[in-house]
Amino acid sequence: MHLRILQTAGASLAFAAAGVSAHDGDLDRSFGTDGLTIIDFGASATAFGLAIDSNSRVVLGGTVEGGAATGTDFAAARLTPDGVPDTSFSFDGWTTIAVGGGAAYDGTFNTIVQSDNKIVIVGEGPDTDASGDDSDFKLVRLNTDGTLDTSFSGDGKAYVNFDLGGLNSDRALDAVQLGNGKLIVVGTAEVDTNNSDFAIARLNVDGTRDTSFSGDGRETIAFDLDPSNLIDIASSVAIDANGNILVAGAAGKATGDYDFAIARLTPAGVLDPNFGGDGRVTVAFDIGGSLDDEATELIIAPDGSIFVTGVSTDNGYDFAAVKLQPDGTPDPTFGTGGKVTVPFDFGGDDVDVSYGAVVQPDGKLVMVGLVQINGTGDSDMALVRFNTDGTLDDTFGFGGKKIIAPNLGGTMNDGAVRARIQNGYLVFGGIVTTATGYTSFAAGRVIIDTIFDSGFEQP
Repeated sequence: MHLRILQTAGASLAFAAAGVSAHDGDLDRSFGTDGLTIIDFGASATAFGLAIDSNSRVVLGGTVEGGAATGTDFAAARLTPDGVPDTSFSFDGWTTIAVGGGAAYDGTFNTIVQSDNKIVIVGEGPDTDASGDDSDFKLVRLNTDGTLDTSFSGDGKAYVNFDLGGLNSDRALDAVQLGNGKLIVVGTAEVDTNNSDFAIARLNVDGTRDTSFSGDGRETIAFDLDPSNLIDIASSVAIDANGNILVAGAAGKATGDYDFAIARLTPAGVLDPNFGGDGRVTVAFDIGGSLDDEATELIIAPDGSIFVTGVSTDNGYDFAAVKLQPDGTPDPTFGTGGKVTVPFDFGGDDVDVSYGAVVQPDGKLVMVGLVQINGTGDSDMALVRFNTDGTLDDTFGFGGKKIIAPNLGGTMNDGAVRARIQNGYLVFGGIVTTATGYTSFAAGRVIIDTIFDSGFEQP
């Protein structure tokens, strides 16, 4: 397999003309090709995860389509710190992993790098012990050279089933490594039709369930805000300075009506009553439209503050964020009552979606995602930066907003999914649509011009 980096050119990628100073939010032209690296798997591929390892290398994880014969597979790529494919990783910088076998659907949702630089990809795949629509948490761990780590569950692949009811559809959406090497994995577990709960598992270093956590290594949390829609989905996890587990996602109240949902568990897996009174907090933006407010990322800032980011509805969708104090109450110094929303509204149905975020060590919040440009499926990568009080930072991009439009062809469906700090820059991962019509992994780096504490980087 040969890795192809699509050479991109034009004003849309150049952050500045010759002789013009760069500004915060501009693409760093020393990374990849004019600030972007695009990885072509030869089929549609979507990068859902991004991590930076201890050597400042950029790791992307996602899903690649293999056609009718092979379904979809997990996929990973690694770049050198300056955005060049790392040929010490699986020979050409990328690899694919079939988890379910055959024509199975293996879907990935996030990627982390362990302290030893091994790569963990999390998602879902067919139940190991059953057939039909049943799916389980699926994890793959790769050695630093891209091979499967056979010390992890014997073959580099581990699964966790909750099997609470309905179709037993269980899906892992994020993970974090603890200081002792164990993994916390979060997602959603189906209970019945229109009923699912937050699902949390703790795994030992070898991929087996840690039975010292909640008795069998598994725990579920129900918000159950309204009997008409009990769908609760956990999409992000982080560990605070006390070892508590914070999980964020969405809790359903009615059809099309969701709130940000955040839970905090003690290290033993018990809801912490010091957070929100019973370990659970919900945040409603309820601006308009379907009232669909969903969190996609949770970040714990160096001062212990909690940022939860995602989307809110306002006819279309807007970027949305809330800042919570350590006890779960909104921080009144940020935005309005702790909340901010940002519309772009460039066209189409105004679907502007934030998938990821990062907090700079100076306390500024950066959100990344995509903005709809028209009604034909075109979207661009989008970034937003806030001052510490929740106002848009007009030193970043244009009035606090930055649009990056590769526009390589096809439907031009381009978007950023995750963001991390790398050596004083902001690196983001995502997808671009190429002239062939299919999507490819993408990574980009932008200038943020801040003096950083190198010890603060999201996993």
